[in-house]
Amino acid sequence: MTLRGELPSGGRGSGALAVGAATGLRDVLKDASVLKAIRGADRLQPGDRPKRGVTLKAAEATRLLRSIIHFVADVPADSSPIVVWEHEGSELWVDISTTALTCIPGVIRVAVKVGCDQLPAPAVITVPFGVGTPEAPTGLVMSSLSRLDGPDVVTGRWTAALTAYAWEAILELARRMCAELGKDAAGLPLIPGSIAAGSQLLVVQPMARNDLSGLRR
Repeated sequence: MTLRGELPSGGRGSGALAVGAATGLRDVLKDASVLKAIRGADRLQPGDRPKRGVTLKAAEATRLLRSIIHFVADVPADSSPIVVWEHEGSELWVDISTTALTCIPGVIRVAVKVGCDQLPAPAVITVPFGVGTPEAPTGLVMSSLSRLDGPDVVTGRWTAALTAYAWEAILELARRMCAELGKDAAGLPLIPGSIAAGSQLLVVQPMARNDLSGLRR
């Protein structure tokens, strides 16, 4: 399964971010300087990439991810972290508060605890994504498994949903991180140009968004 990230230009939450400034992630970090605004970002033209990206320890990336996970799961911020997915008469509960991100060179892994009536105990399902390394980025292209490892009762029915959830979590985190770094010459927040993984490191390269206005003609 190969996924290519597409950043929304409209829809849930994206409009506020497009015209707003910071996303509030700095307040969550122990070292807010990691997301320090990029000098000269306002001179970046469509498609330009600043020299500096963001390198974040996986543990800190998990801290940031959990601060926005209700948005990713599309539930109110003050609601229970236990959400229930339904599909063709089956149900799976997902504890979104347990969502965690780890990295090895070239691979980002997103883990989350799930459960259902057919399981004797909750299980942690890990979704791996093959991405580029800092030395050889692959843009926003990610590859994953056609069937995740875990109990058959979960992976046989819920692999696609869990993969989509984990994929959106990574993209939304990267999007918000880049928005913290500044706005381009058009006054729009920077967006991810590539996502890569090192040894317990998440690496995001920001860019000025491309001008897609010509596609509407």
